[in-house]
Amino acid sequence: MSDVLLLAAMAEETRPVLAGREYTELNVRRGRAWRLEEAGKVVTLVTCGIGLVNAAVSTALAIETHSPRAVVSIGSAGGLGKDVRVGDIIVGDSYRYADADSTAFGYEYGQIPSMPLAYAGDERLLEMVRADQADDTVHVGEIVSGNSFIDARLAPTVQERFPQALAADMESTAIAQVARGYKLPFVCVRSISDLCGPSAATDFRGAVETVAERSAAAVWRLVAQL
Repeated sequence: MSDVLLLAAMAEETRPVLAGREYTELNVRRGRAWRLEEAGKVVTLVTCGIGLVNAAVSTALAIETHSPRAVVSIGSAGGLGKDVRVGDIIVGDSYRYADADSTAFGYEYGQIPSMPLAYAGDERLLEMVRADQADDTVHVGEIVSGNSFIDARLAPTVQERFPQALAADMESTAIAQVARGYKLPFVCVRSISDLCGPSAATDFRGAVETVAERSAAAVWRLVAQL
């Protein structure tokens, strides 16, 4: 049993979480996973792989195996909000699919049939984030997720469809949906690696490890409050 399950898409986002801490690598069926203890809490860290399906499968397997009390998506994201800057921390209070379209059947854009329009971040976890005074670059708001990397080609459409969205990634909404299915509290804590512009891919590659360190620091502050 774990107090919290942390999920990162890539090794670059996992390494800062492990840095300077004692951990045990676990034998898992897919991806990689580690067990750590921090501030009296048992933490399971999983590298889930990039994309919605990888995230959903890894989340379900980890929940079944480790029975966490809370689930947190960590790492990097692309910035969509006008006041968001590279390095800022984005915490999701709602999560939507960036590329789900069942409007022909009367659903809202971004909504999976028979599922909620959006998945809410857990209010208790959000209160802990809001109470954290250690970082003044934290933004709380909507995050959208899809199977496409958002750059200048796609950003205008995503921003038009989701004008409140602060950031985009490729995993968090799928993790939120799985956590909801298991009735577990969920929140995403990520740092902005790029601004979804013409050089987004280059910016991402250059910044991902640095911003992952900022995400890791924010996540460990959250774990200490659990």
